Amino acid sequence: MKNYEILTEKSCCFTGYRPSKFPFSLEDGNSEYTDFENSLTNTILSLADNNCRTFYTGMAMGFDIIAAETVILLKKSRNFSPTLELVCAVPFKGQENCFPDDWKERYNRILENCDKKIILSDSYFGGCYFKRNHYMVDKSDYVLTWFDGKRGGTMETLNYAAKKGREVINLYRSPQLTLF
Repeated sequence: MKNYEILTEKSCCFTGYRPSKFPFSLEDGNSEYTDFENSLTNTILSLADNNCRTFYTGMAMGFDIIAAETVILLKKSRNFSPTLELVCAVPFKGQENCFPDDWKERYNRILENCDKKIILSDSYFGGCYFKRNHYMVDKSDYVLTWFDGKRGGTMETLNYAAKKGREVINLYRSPQLTLF
């Protein structure tokens, strides 16, 4: 009798900076941004090739939206793509209302192309972003980030992920950086 490995489907959530916290511009044509996009795409492909099928985004401007757009592009371009799932974990209704128009358009395109939309609250409240981040980490095996040590929500989410025993994949490369 042959031994067959049963592959359990995995999930991953994204956490990272808003545009202003990145040390480079999030615009096409910027070589640092291009390197970041390539690293993000290759990491998501690697996770997918290792049976990670569900990806959670918190839909914030910056890392969350860019990562969600990457999953959507991969879903459209890869043979396994129908099995990838993008879940939008929206912290509250109207999250996008304060976004600049270009980010609002990207946000709405993602919602039109995602597989599931989960709205965690009808309105904003203090702590709603932490609730959203904890929800995503609790649902995930992996946490994919670009984190260079700045204090804030990304650091808090990564600390929570470490407490929960999640594997953190950091696209920022620095031998001096201690995450937690």
